[in-house]
Amino acid sequence: MGMSKLNIWVTDTDNPCAISNRTWYVTIYNCDGEVLEWCGKKYVVMKAPCGHLEVEVPPGCYRINAVWSFSFAGGVFYVNHFTDSAIVQACCGEHQCVTLFNPSAHRCGTIYIRAIRDLLLQKVLKPELARQAEAAINDVLQFIPRPARGFELDHLDEIEKLVREQEQRQPGAKEDC
Repeated sequence: MGMSKLNIWVTDTDNPCAISNRTWYVTIYNCDGEVLEWCGKKYVVMKAPCGHLEVEVPPGCYRINAVWSFSFAGGVFYVNHFTDSAIVQACCGEHQCVTLFNPSAHRCGTIYIRAIRDLLLQKVLKPELARQAEAAINDVLQFIPRPARGFELDHLDEIEKLVREQEQRQPGAKEDC
C-alpha cells in the first residue's frame, strides 16, 4: 500500500465515447493549483501516447488536464487545445481511472461568448468592449466546424431557459455555494 495509480485517458475531440489516437501532454496539479512535485519529480507535460498515461502519485486530491501540443516561439510558451479538467481523489494503494474530455474549439468559443454576456450583465465589461469581443469571436467561429455531437452545446439554451423560469418563480432568490 502507499502510492495511488492513475490511468488517465483523453477522449477524441467532441466524443466522450472514444479515446484519442494522438499524443497528449498531461499535467497534474495539487489542490492548491501548483504542479504536483513529489520526490524530485514534477508531474508536468507528461507524454500520453494514444490518449493514455499511467502514472503513480502520492495520495491526495488533484486537478488534471492535458494539451495536445506546446512550443516556444519568440520566448513565449504556447499550448494548443486544452482538455477539460478532471478532479480525482487518489487514495492510498488504489487504482483510479480519469477521463479528460476533449472539447471542440467551437464549444470553447460559444461558452466564452456566454461568459462575455454574463460579465456585461455584471457590469464588469463596458458594452462596447463586450460587443467587440463577441463580434470577434463570432467571426472566428464561422471558420470552426460546429461539434458533430450536439450534446456539447445543445444543453446551453435549455439551461438558460430553466434558469430564467426559476428566476421568474423566485425573483431575487439566488443560491450561492
